[in-house]
Amino acid sequence: MTWFLRTIALAGLVAVAVPAQTTDEAFVPPKPEKPLRFCTAAKQWVAYAEADTNLVEITGLKGLRMDLRYGTYNNVTGHDLYCGIQRAFLHKDGLAKLRKALEILEKEMPGSKLMIFDAARPMYAQGVLKAAVAGTPYSSFVSSGKTGGLHNYGLALDLGLADENGNLLDMGTDFDSFERCAGEVGEADALVRGRLTQQQIDNRNKLRSIMKRAGWVTLNSEWWHFNAFTRSYTKENYPLFPL
Repeated sequence: MTWFLRTIALAGLVAVAVPAQTTDEAFVPPKPEKPLRFCTAAKQWVAYAEADTNLVEITGLKGLRMDLRYGTYNNVTGHDLYCGIQRAFLHKDGLAKLRKALEILEKEMPGSKLMIFDAARPMYAQGVLKAAVAGTPYSSFVSSGKTGGLHNYGLALDLGLADENGNLLDMGTDFDSFERCAGEVGEADALVRGRLTQQQIDNRNKLRSIMKRAGWVTLNSEWWHFNAFTRSYTKENYPLFPL
């Protein structure tokens, strides 16, 4: 849920506090009766991203693998927001940090990859995400398609760790889980209750360590989400995407 509203108390590259899920109940937004494919909007987005000199495509970057969930029906909205397109973009000011993370990964876990679930996200997709949880207890956690989140500035990544065989390391929950144990805030309790294993937490910590040392800001509610800068700094210095 990289679109959660963030409460940021400090500037700089520090961990931030966020509204955490209160339970580990397996909440899943209701799936649409007629799943949609946003092909026209997705093609307009790609054309915009290609033309914007502030955005760089990271799809073919060595050390990355693409699993853009919003380019499939396998995501919390039930819609294919990217019309099957598996192309990821990032603001150029985040590229050096991504390259640093890949350098650390290759040195410490040779052959492993960062699996990209989402990167720069168009505003129309944010609106669909918001609509997916409308009327649920989680609606207030989701940024609207007007105010957006850091993905809508091109300065956030959702990702996991894949081993040298391309297998995603077990993090205990899937990407975009609404469970409290999806983030660091709920891990200790989940470990005691047997909901998470120590190996799953260790895998998360490997990912966090790599990203933090590369300069990324972690979130305590989502193991997969990393910001290039804090929300306050980003909103002061960068524009939202226009579409």
